[in-house]
Amino acid sequence: MNDPYSKNPAKDVQNQELAQYIADMLIELRNMAKAAGLKTLLGLLEITFCEAFSIANKVEIPPGEIEKLRRLAKAAHEG
Repeated sequence: MNDPYSKNPAKDVQNQELAQYIADMLIELRNMAKAAGLKTLLGLLEITFCEAFSIANKVEIPPGEIEKLRRLAKAAHEG
């Protein structure tokens, strides 16, 4: 019987590669949103890019940075 809690290194690598691809696509979309002046979309894409990047690179986003991104998204929504 397979242990559902055991690590699967091959799946981890596959997920990291997929997350990197998604991060690459998101940064392109983010740049397009910035160029078009779509502030709310820009903020959302930055947040999702950070999530994909952190998965791809196995890093945690510092709590202060997350709050900064939330403020950016809120300001974009209000502006």
